[in-house]
Amino acid sequence: MAKRRPATTTRSGRTRFRALPLIALLLAGIPFAGAQQARRGASPLDLPRPGYERRPIRVGPAEVRIDVELTALYDTNVYATSTAATGDAAVIARPQVQLDWRNANAELHGEVYADARRYLDQGRESATSFGAAISGRIAPAREHALSGEFRFDRSIESRADPEARASTLLPPRKINILAGEIGYALTGSHIGFSLTGGVQKFDFLDPNEQDRDFTMLQGAARATWRPAAPLSFFAETYINRRNFRTAFDLSGVNRDATTYGLLAGVSREVSPRLRGRIGAGIFRFDPDDGALNGYTGFALSGDVTWNPRARTAVTAQLFRGDVATARAGASGRTDTRIALTIDQEAYHNVLLRGRAGWTQSKYRGVGSDTLNTWSLAAEGEYLVNRSFSLFVGANYARRTARDPLDKFSRAQMQAGIRARF
Repeated sequence: MAKRRPATTTRSGRTRFRALPLIALLLAGIPFAGAQQARRGASPLDLPRPGYERRPIRVGPAEVRIDVELTALYDTNVYATSTAATGDAAVIARPQVQLDWRNANAELHGEVYADARRYLDQGRESATSFGAAISGRIAPAREHALSGEFRFDRSIESRADPEARASTLLPPRKINILAGEIGYALTGSHIGFSLTGGVQKFDFLDPNEQDRDFTMLQGAARATWRPAAPLSFFAETYINRRNFRTAFDLSGVNRDATTYGLLAGVSREVSPRLRGRIGAGIFRFDPDDGALNGYTGFALSGDVTWNPRARTAVTAQLFRGDVATARAGASGRTDTRIALTIDQEAYHNVLLRGRAGWTQSKYRGVGSDTLNTWSLAAEGEYLVNRSFSLFVGANYARRTARDPLDKFSRAQMQAGIRARF
């Protein structure tokens, strides 16, 4: 599976996930297969599929995978506006190259990707995002592991982002994102401990957005107690420090701030049917600007996958925490995200995915508002052979808010072809 890419400029520092476009018409019409034998605990989309196995390219001891996706898409509301929605069709190309190398106690992963989309009528919405990443892990001793990742992404700000300022008469904002992280983990028979530290730098290329540029420093420490496999309990403390490029934003506010958090929870790391982790706790938002009030809130983070059958996976993702904001009048922002995804192998070469999600962005301060976004998505993929597949998908999103300008609804339909080498 491809590594994650930034899909939004909503920066929490603790989680990132994106909605995957997908398809309902097959969900109702194809009976689900459950008789095939396969290793439980894996996503149905990743299970062995005789006759359709991917054949990666070997370069010495390394394995190279090349993916290319070509998509035709129609969007009913390209600019995510509350009124006078403009629809348009687009052609999208997504190439990606991944490299993996492994030996007995080390592994290395690298990737480069691009996402080029061209609209037929609304040409100024045409844009290309791209990026590259390298990550690795080494275990110098049985119970010790060191890891690291470095990545660069040229991201395009979504019109649906609550922080988006660009007029519909201007192209969407381009953002350079640099990120690096290192980690250490000690895993004993019953006790484990890990440390991670990282940095993220967000740079908006438009000079009018310089007040939104910032660097975030992150650190986390986690202790784990495993009384009996596969169940374990953990406690984690973290700190995020945001330093903005300008002393004040456009509304005259110093946005530099520190967020502290504490999470405690449970994880089930190895299980035939249930795996994942979920933790709850508190966070404290501490702004540098004396005119802004600090805030203590409820924190939540986790994802849990349930495999009721070998060819079915149900995944729940949860998050609640502090998120960066430069919105005029806002002293802070808290996001809550809940998503439920179902992966299903309907037939040996027919794969289905459905997703439902809810995101709430709650602003604090003068003129505070609460934005609620609901989304539904579905996709069906037909594997023609081991190298090519056809897919169709649809998704729908609707956002409500007190300010009419923050409301929108949009639907997207798409079809395309994927090539894997």
